Amino acid sequence: MGAGESKKGADILQLFSPEEQQHIHKLFLHIVPNQSITEPFLKKYINNLFDLDSEVFHAICHCRVNEGHIKDKHVTEIQFSGFLAQCLKGTYSEKADIICLLSGRDAGFVPVKKLYQTVHSVVKSYLQISKSDAPCATWKSHATEEDIARLSSSFLSLNKFCEVGRGGEQTSQNEVDVRGGYKSQDEVEDWISKCHMFLKMFDRVFYHLFPVISKDSAHNITQSFMPTASCVDWKKTNTILDTLSISYINYHLPREHQSVWRLLYSNCLHGDSFAQLTRYVLGKGPNVLLVKDKDGYVFGAYVSDSWEIKPSFYGSEDCFLFSLKPEYGVYTVTGYNSNYIYFNQGQETMPNGLGLGGQLNYFGLWIDYTFNSGHSKAVPKCTTYGSPQLSKSPEFVVDSIEVWAVGPEKKKHDLDEDEEEKVSILDKDVGAKAILELAGRKQHSEGIRELEEEEAPMTEEMKKKMNTIPKMM
Repeated sequence: MGAGESKKGADILQLFSPEEQQHIHKLFLHIVPNQSITEPFLKKYINNLFDLDSEVFHAICHCRVNEGHIKDKHVTEIQFSGFLAQCLKGTYSEKADIICLLSGRDAGFVPVKKLYQTVHSVVKSYLQISKSDAPCATWKSHATEEDIARLSSSFLSLNKFCEVGRGGEQTSQNEVDVRGGYKSQDEVEDWISKCHMFLKMFDRVFYHLFPVISKDSAHNITQSFMPTASCVDWKKTNTILDTLSISYINYHLPREHQSVWRLLYSNCLHGDSFAQLTRYVLGKGPNVLLVKDKDGYVFGAYVSDSWEIKPSFYGSEDCFLFSLKPEYGVYTVTGYNSNYIYFNQGQETMPNGLGLGGQLNYFGLWIDYTFNSGHSKAVPKCTTYGSPQLSKSPEFVVDSIEVWAVGPEKKKHDLDEDEEEKVSILDKDVGAKAILELAGRKQHSEGIRELEEEEAPMTEEMKKKMNTIPKMM
């Protein structure tokens, strides 16, 4: 090793803590008993953990930090450390270099077909690794090869990174044309800087292959996308979601709502009834609504507020619509209007049902109070969420509906505090309220109370205070 290479090796090792340097040394000796790693030894070590074992060795030999320094395809411990630094602790640019090498980069360009194969292999390996995560044991779900392919295509179609569709044929929105085309490394770097979910999967897979990062630093890498499923008896019901779809939705939720999902309603468990749906979901906090139509399309919404019966739109800009089948997509608010959530029943002059986005009778997503029908109208896009038509046809027939509350369940004293904030000071002292009314001080806020709120009954204390007023006057 020359003086220049020694300095380079020292600079690389500085990226790792003393504990991590020990892990690298032990891993190196575990892979190979002599002074250098060769391809057969690496392939034997990787075994079935990752499909692209030959490509990984190629990336070790030709990554930015090692390019031109590997002799006779024998990798030293310092060179192995350089690859690990670039792969596990690198910048977007350095990780893009690894991904392009895994995908057969040639003269600075990557074939889209091979890039898709790399993404597919990462998603597949991530799925296998994550099965051991504790939250996964709380779900009765799985993922098929079609599910893996669908998510891989979705990642590559992000921001139209890859061309979508196949010539003039009818294709789904996120079907990536992998038959031809090339991408530059700069384009790959720009893509992974925006596709954070894939990059987290990549980090998890390569940390699993080469577990040298300290446990404290690896916490964010190993954190599961899956929430813990609660309040569900899988002997009595099932879910319309596959494992990757659960992960996809949960990844896009606010962080404070990612840890736990609690089943509130499932039509296969609670019956095909809007009244039953209303009974189980009202006032239960932020939630995820899932719909499967008779054509097999799966879509839904994240609802940031509790469902409440109201004759008008309400909610916040944290809500979003999403699609899961036949393609993945998340559609956040556009700012065009604030028609986030609508939930109403028993009205003769207003639509009765559940809706999100758009406008009355032209919702981005609508479930009618008859329960078995709905619509998704978006020509050209839903004005509130910018979403396309979520169902196969604008009018659809409901097959399945699920509602999951998300985030830790509020404790009783938290709920009491929330209710306390909604109560007027005069509601707390009805005697004072009566005195003001008799003194001619009208309560201007009374007229804007919620329609369903009943007037508080007159208490004995209030009657006594009212009887003392004539004597005081």
